[in-house]
Amino acid sequence: MFIYTFFRKIFIIKKSLILEVMKIKRRVVLHGQSTLTISLPASWVKKFNIKKGDELNLEEFGKELRINSEKESCLGKKQIDIKDLKRLGKSYLTSSYRQGYSEIFLNYDKSNYIKTIQEILSREITGFEIIKQNSNSCLIKDLTGNNKDEFDNVLRRIWLLIIDLSNETLNAFRKRDVVMLKEMYLMDYSINKFTNYCLRLLIKRGHTDFKKTPLYYHLIKNLEEIADHYKDLCTFYSTHTKEIDNDLIIILTKVNEYLNEFYELFYKYDEQKIENLFKKLQHCSQNNKGSSSKR
Repeated sequence: MFIYTFFRKIFIIKKSLILEVMKIKRRVVLHGQSTLTISLPASWVKKFNIKKGDELNLEEFGKELRINSEKESCLGKKQIDIKDLKRLGKSYLTSSYRQGYSEIFLNYDKSNYIKTIQEILSREITGFEIIKQNSNSCLIKDLTGNNKDEFDNVLRRIWLLIIDLSNETLNAFRKRDVVMLKEMYLMDYSINKFTNYCLRLLIKRGHTDFKKTPLYYHLIKNLEEIADHYKDLCTFYSTHTKEIDNDLIIILTKVNEYLNEFYELFYKYDEQKIENLFKKLQHCSQNNKGSSSKR
């Protein structure tokens, strides 16, 4: 079951939110009689636009000395020629947003493509607006900026939205409600906007504990993936309601219970409860295989 694989991934992330980062050696230089200095990596200086006179934060952790900047990575503008590509055009735009660009200039072949761009901005992207357009191009720009304290709040919001999606999915299954099943994708749009926003924050600024950034990125992508699975489940069964039986509802009920339990454990970690949860997940997965083979 996907839910079991997903929980194992998040468990590994939660238990080991520590990652080896790129290590660079620098020689200590003596200036004057007592001042010791080291040079900053050129790539890091360029990425965060560090200049003479800027203040950097230094944190001492035993033998480690961590240096960080409150600046965001500086990517500036990007130009994309998307022609008339619908699916790829969406991917180009959302990936550029996630990468942290503040302005994106788009070229396209047909004037009505602007409607596709407007739909993407409405459903997938937070804070970007079209500020200039003509028949074959437009310029979109970030008009909001980012609050450095937003990441944790938005991450919790993603969790809660997925739990809402799981509950509404179960409700629609119990009622065999075709309309509810068909409209469940709308909830996925909100989740996509928040996951894209979090990914953008991680790339532009990194996590507050910077070496955990790749793991949080992986976490967000997996949360987005599990929401997509709920959406796909609803889309499929909206045209196959006769296949919704009591066994399926029982399994989905248990999966939702485990999802809620894991959400609570993510924010209040307990190894013994995690161990018990995995035993229940394995049992559920084995029972599901048995039920599937009988159909």
